[in-house]
Order: sequence, then structure tokens, then C-alpha cells
Amino acid sequence: MIAQNIPDTTPPVIALDGPSALALYRDRSAITKDEEGEDTPDDYYLEEADWITDEDVAATLAAESAFGHRAFAEEYQSEREGQEGWGRRELMPLTRSRARQLSGCASRSQDLKRLPYEKLGICPPCQASPLFILVPDRDAKRRVRNVRQRACTHMVPSNSLRWLGSQVLVPSPELTFLLLAQHLSVEELIAVGMELCGRYRMAGATTSDLLHSQSTAYDCDPLTSPRKIAGLIERAESFPGKLKARRACKYVEANSASPMETVLYSLLCLPRHIGGYGLPRPILNAKRAVNEHAGAFTFAHTLVPDLYWPAAMLDMEYDSDEFHANPESLRAGARRTLALRAMNVDVIAMTYDTVNDAEAFHEVARLVARKLCKRFYKDDTTVQKKREALRACLLR
Repeated sequence: MIAQNIPDTTPPVIALDGPSALALYRDRSAITKDEEGEDTPDDYYLEEADWITDEDVAATLAAESAFGHRAFAEEYQSEREGQEGWGRRELMPLTRSRARQLSGCASRSQDLKRLPYEKLGICPPCQASPLFILVPDRDAKRRVRNVRQRACTHMVPSNSLRWLGSQVLVPSPELTFLLLAQHLSVEELIAVGMELCGRYRMAGATTSDLLHSQSTAYDCDPLTSPRKIAGLIERAESFPGKLKARRACKYVEANSASPMETVLYSLLCLPRHIGGYGLPRPILNAKRAVNEHAGAFTFAHTLVPDLYWPAAMLDMEYDSDEFHANPESLRAGARRTLALRAMNVDVIAMTYDTVNDAEAFHEVARLVARKLCKRFYKDDTTVQKKREALRACLLR
């Protein structure tokens, strides 16, 4: 089968752009237990396929390539006598002229409408949450309601795409981060990176507002790590958004357990030119063994401080209304604080009201800087505006 002879029944193949890929990872991760109550991996929906290699592209992307620079398969009859059917497939470069001939199967309205969104676990495109997809080039774009199409003409790093069924290509979490650099600011990209490398998901967030959602799924397995993201960024040669992604990745920390922990980290530790206070980075949710003195207050063998600065033996705990509003949680939190103090750990307790109050949080940052023996700089007008912008981005 050659590129010019594409049957009308060929199933459409689309590649999700960053916002829709992130929404897919979030919604799938929100299902943490199956019917038997066992843990469900974050990528269970991709269990039928492995990462796509250059050799695998030929087998499935025949005349259905989602990217103009990838490859298409040309089948030819075997030269061996007596062998029936088609022979092996051969990879060939897909030029832009051929990409234009194949582009219809990736962006036509009727094909997009036929996709089984619910079966695939993708939120159907709507005005509040458009579907973001990639197409080979600008000529492949079509006007489709609530579908945002972006031309991807650069080389995609190998092993960074996965099949969802036989019709959708999903970027890896690392590639999703890189693709989102074209849609988000640096501070927003850092927050998303913290989520991808953390243990929570912003379930139900729309693709038009990726930083805020009505619910959050906790105790999820990290989808990737800052090291893996940095490695893919370096392999993506001349990829759009690479510089922004590289800059944001420098400030991404792993193991954040909640959106507010990410907010605390960002406000305290991001550089002043981005809007933070530029304080030293803590270790997020690091386990500490309970000693004999702390054992009088807790039955746990380890304690997990939220934001922990080991050099200063300083822990910042965020007490959320969601988990610390009932009497039992308050009592457990109090005993946990006593256990940490018995281990000579200084504890600063934070609530949403304190974080949301700019003046109060400024004094908290001053206190942290003093305990870390770091200089607390006086803000000029430019830094104040950056800080207000960062707070508005993270807390609105």
C-alpha cells in the first residue's frame, strides 16, 4: 500500500498535544483502585502497547503518520518465489509533500467525531475543554469545532510516544512537559512539572485551565522525574519551546504530595526574578526514622515532613482543611508535631489562610530565611510585581 492509495475506511490516527495528554494522565491517575481494591498503575490504559521505536513505526503508521517528519511504511511484494502476501515493511523518510497527502486522516472533522472518546478515556472536545492535537504541518490544519491543532514539524525524540488503542498517539510524560512549553508560562510549567514528578493529580481540570481543578487525586505514583525530563529535553534537537522547558525543568522538584506543597515550594524557593523568595530548596516528603524520644507520641516507624530543610532541621507542614478539619485529624497532627519536635525538628505549621495572605506569608518567608541563616532581600517594585503575578498564577 502506498501513500496515494489510502482507503476511506482507514481509521484516523491523532497525536495528542500537551494539554490533552496532561488531561488524560490526570483523569486516568484519579482512578487509584479497581473493582478488587488493588492499586491500578497510572498507565494501565496503555498496557497493550510498548514504547514506539523507529522499527515499530513502519508496522502501524502505514499512511497514517501523525507527524510529517516521522516515517511511513511502503509495502512491497516479496521477491521469494512461492511466498504469498506482502513481504516485510521498509521505513522511508516522509517528505513534507507526502505529509500533506496523508494529513487528512489526522484532522478531518468527520474522523475526529468518530473517535470513541469515552472508550479511550479522553474527554470529548467541548468549549470549556478543547481537544489539543498535533498535525504534520500548517497545510494539515482543518477548522474543527473545539479542536486546537498545532503543526509539529520537528523531530520527536525516539521512544517518546505510546499507542492508546490503535487510533491515538499519547506523548510520554516527559514529552508532554516539553510540548506544554508552547502553551504555558515558565511558572505554570514548573507547577505542572512538579505534578508530573509528584504524588498527586489535578483530576478533572480542563485543557483551557491546567493549573486549577475542582478535585485532586492523592497517593499517585510519580509519572516521571526531573532527571528524565531533562534527558528528553536535551535529546529534542531544535524543538520549539526547548529553552523554556529547560529553564523550567531546573526548578522542578520530585515527590510533592499535594498542590499546596507545590505552591509553598514555588513561592519560597523559586528565584526572585520569577516571583519567589529565592530560599534554599527543601526535600519534599523525605522519610525520617522515629527515635526513642519521638516514639512516645507516635506508633509510626517513620515520619514524612512536607518541606524539610535538613541542614537547619526545619520542617514546614501544610494543614489542609480537607484532611485536618476533623477532631481526629487534629489530634493526629498535634501528636505528629510533638514527635517531630522530640526529634529536634523545628516545625512551622501553615494553613491556606496564611498562604493566601500575602503580608502574612511574607513574614513566614522572613522567618524561614532567618532559620536557614540566609539573607532576606528587600523587594523593589519589579520583584513585588513578579511576586504578585506568581501568587495570582498559583492561587487564583
